[in-house]
Amino acid sequence: MRMEARFFINEEISLPYDLNYLISSYLLRCIKQADPGLADWLHNEGIAFQRRSYKPLVFSRPRFECRNNLRACMKVKGMLTFKADSIYPEIIRRLVEGIRSLGNLQLADAKIPLVDVQLEEPKRFSETMSYIALSPIVVPIQREKKLHYCHPLESPFYDGLRRSIRNWYAIRWGEELPQEVNIHISLIDPAAFNLNKAAVLVKYKDKNIKGYQIPLTIDAPPKVQEVIYQSGLGSYGSQGFGMVEIIHKKQG
Repeated sequence: MRMEARFFINEEISLPYDLNYLISSYLLRCIKQADPGLADWLHNEGIAFQRRSYKPLVFSRPRFECRNNLRACMKVKGMLTFKADSIYPEIIRRLVEGIRSLGNLQLADAKIPLVDVQLEEPKRFSETMSYIALSPIVVPIQREKKLHYCHPLESPFYDGLRRSIRNWYAIRWGEELPQEVNIHISLIDPAAFNLNKAAVLVKYKDKNIKGYQIPLTIDAPPKVQEVIYQSGLGSYGSQGFGMVEIIHKKQG
């Protein structure tokens, strides 16, 4: 279940580039406003699966109607929008309830009033889907005892995406995706792909995380596509990474 929230910045303000932590804290605060127990579970526990904790919430980078990038910050004004999704509809329902209750989005020193928050219509999924990343897709692995962030021109990037998809599939549907079911992932227009332009470095608390804003085509069963849409791609979804939007083919 997906929602979109809109806020309005009446006069130009300065904001830091790294907003993931501020927005994730705001979302948790909104859920807590509506359901303290759910917020506590999401923050401290999540879903235990294969000796890891999975937090079923993903959100996009904020989009600004007017944005001027400066060296140390960005100047923004007008409409601010972002989206959030979850494999658990109750999380999004409570989030929407909390956003409406709080009314304002607090980012650094700025208090930005809510315009509206809406649930989106359910999507239909097919065997072949194209997506654009709404927040950077991150695939971290250990390489030579160091943390390495894979990029879309190396095969471990896609291996990591497939592993994550299979894990979320098992969590969402309560059963493993059979190994013989293939998940084929490819860049859209790879000849035009620019690795440096796609790369995004985000500071989350005291950690620098490298991800990629890329368009992808994925061939997989519709139930897999639904999981991708609701849980995102790659790692750190609850920290604001890996959310995707469907690209609809133009008619004619």
